[in-house]
Amino acid sequence: MRDRRWMLAGHAVALLLLTGCVDIPDHGEPQPVSGMTSAAGGPGPPVEVLAPKGGEQPDEIVRGFLAASASNVRTRPSARLFLTPDAARSWEDDASATVIAQDATRPDAAAGQVTLTGQILGRVDRDGVYNAVREDLRQVLSLVQVDGEWRIDNPPPGVLLRVDDFRRAYVSYNLYFLDPTGTTVVPDPRYFLSGSTARANSLVEELIEGPSPFLAPAVRTELSGDVALVSNVQEVRDIDIDLTGLGERSPASLQGLSAQLIWTLRQVSITELTLRSDGQILSVPGVGVTQTGSDWQSYDPNAVPVDDIGHFVSQGALLTVEGQPVPGPAGEGAYGLTSVGVSSGLDFVAGVAPAPGGSSLLIGEYGGALGPVLAGRSFSSPVWVARQQEVWTVRNGTEVVRVPVGAAPQTVDTADLLGLGPIRALRVARDGTRVAIVAGEPGAGELYLGHVARSGSTVAVAGFVPLFTGLGNVSDVSWATATQLLFLAVDPADGRTKPWVISIDGGVLASQPDNNLSGVPTAIAAAPGRPALVSSDGAMYRLDGTAWTTLVRGLPFFTGTAPSYPG
Repeated sequence: MRDRRWMLAGHAVALLLLTGCVDIPDHGEPQPVSGMTSAAGGPGPPVEVLAPKGGEQPDEIVRGFLAASASNVRTRPSARLFLTPDAARSWEDDASATVIAQDATRPDAAAGQVTLTGQILGRVDRDGVYNAVREDLRQVLSLVQVDGEWRIDNPPPGVLLRVDDFRRAYVSYNLYFLDPTGTTVVPDPRYFLSGSTARANSLVEELIEGPSPFLAPAVRTELSGDVALVSNVQEVRDIDIDLTGLGERSPASLQGLSAQLIWTLRQVSITELTLRSDGQILSVPGVGVTQTGSDWQSYDPNAVPVDDIGHFVSQGALLTVEGQPVPGPAGEGAYGLTSVGVSSGLDFVAGVAPAPGGSSLLIGEYGGALGPVLAGRSFSSPVWVARQQEVWTVRNGTEVVRVPVGAAPQTVDTADLLGLGPIRALRVARDGTRVAIVAGEPGAGELYLGHVARSGSTVAVAGFVPLFTGLGNVSDVSWATATQLLFLAVDPADGRTKPWVISIDGGVLASQPDNNLSGVPTAIAAAPGRPALVSSDGAMYRLDGTAWTTLVRGLPFFTGTAPSYPG
């Protein structure tokens, strides 16, 4: 197993970032939500600290060790100076990373012991995969004297990182895998020491290692099996990647493999790629010998057709964000719609309408008649999954249902959702591999993320993990990009419902503008490269820069609810 000490991670997370906008590392992905910018992805300057000073007390040594652990230099030589010689040799700084929101050191009554306390926000494994947690930290460190100076002799495996220290020492990149159709790349966030200079080689090696455990059931990869690098990847604009173990590959396999490599490596400014198999140049069908990023632009997980405009419901009728009714009976208010979902390309419409005993889910062609396909007490706002041409909704707050175009409804396996409470909102990512839900009793909604696993005609959503926000009552959620969620939640500072953005691994949280947004927002919608939409007190708003304005400049606010973008 290769040395992974260059790679660990953590997050600048949640509870310390409840106000203001912060950088979210998306490396070139569209930023539709005002105030978000991309974090720099290049190797940073070395982050090192001074060695221990003579005569420092045990608690000073512990604080110095924590500061030195945030080094972005491999093996963290400065941090090892705070350890006994034996501990310095055996300390596995690459075992994991634990990110803490705050810490305090307290010398114990027993000589040579210091207790470290704080709040743990997340842990990261050797592959740079972040797992959000909320736990109290209590670590007792023992110190002994070496040549008259205190040194730590029992450092825990891995590193403990304060939030601010982490932000200086680490940088995020996405590994890209393939959706089940093999036509879209899917981001898998990982974190690297910012001082690493072998970024291209590291990214390819990690790509070959495969997706994170959370994402693995939902994606494909053309770099699995016996595939390996023949030689190191040199980080230049035009590179050769020589792989072994490829064997015979179909044109589709070579295209998918190339898309994974190009999308992953473009983050480190590699714009041209030549693919080799055991030294022999491979000509990828449809591309040729030298590939560029533009060759695989169709795999963009954030691609949105230019005609995919926003929609909303006004007095039971379906309108576009220009305030115009859509063609046909849905736009005329014939069904008394309460929520809608429009398919990408404006081909189909799914809507929820009142019916005897509760509600009815209606589906039909855009501009045509809608017909009932399912009845229930209630339905969540329907959402379309473009590549599978199916609509998803939640019936009666508990049953997740998908309806493929022209086929019968099918209940989705949701065993992992047991115990989370009623599902109040469900949104499927544009690439179809992840699901965001809001679940919980009224007034106590929480945000969760799961993956979509497909096996033939059987579909399950599983692996649900909480996205810890530290906020009150999450009420709605939408996909802003392939790696960001836009949602509504109560700010505990003033008790108001506001829009927020959180990364899909739960690691970065940022408030969004609420200027000119009156009343209590109840529904929100987003799409890559599109302005966010909100319904508040029965009126529709559009985010224009840093303020919420009317949907159409120069016109009054439209009455409306249930905003949505095609999916």
